Amino acid sequence: MHSKLSRRARLRALALAVPAAALTLAVAGSGVAGAATPTGTTDVISMELTQGKLKFVGPSSVTVGDQLEIVNKTNPKQVGPHTFSLVTKGSLPKTPKARKGCFAPKHICLSIATWHGFNPKTEQITKNPAKAGPAGWSTMGTTSKKGDSWFSGEKKGGHFAQEVTAEAGATLYYMCAVHPWMQGKVDVVAPVVPPLPVPTS
Repeated sequence: MHSKLSRRARLRALALAVPAAALTLAVAGSGVAGAATPTGTTDVISMELTQGKLKFVGPSSVTVGDQLEIVNKTNPKQVGPHTFSLVTKGSLPKTPKARKGCFAPKHICLSIATWHGFNPKTEQITKNPAKAGPAGWSTMGTTSKKGDSWFSGEKKGGHFAQEVTAEAGATLYYMCAVHPWMQGKVDVVAPVVPPLPVPTS
């Protein structure tokens, strides 16, 4: 199963090959007016290989203003690289047939590649991370609209973090375009406002 995943991952990874210059991994904040108030908390969603299965492992909810860090705990030489891509619920490939054809025209995996500036002639990407909408993790994409996405690259231990700026009450759906069966979701909740101190006489 492990070798099967490895071969499949490498085939799909060809569509998302990245030049060495784009492999620089940085932790980026939002840095714009109107951004959420930072909470000082960092949440982690990791890409893992567990009992022969590739999957995302992460919290069920995050708070507006948290840093959301994506960490690749797999070995790209064994399973290929990953993307962490925000997509709408309806864009997730839900069946084996949909996942198999995910890189076909007008399908979400190929769309994610275009978000990253994929050049079919050079088989390289020019945008990493791919940004859409307000700064931070905020925007889910479709085949016709860009979403926020990060490509892990070919180096082991890749990671990237930015602020959660989606509105409280939203559910962010995400997937890996290289391994489209890797999918997940996380609810966005409002920060807890501490009670005002009661004045003492």
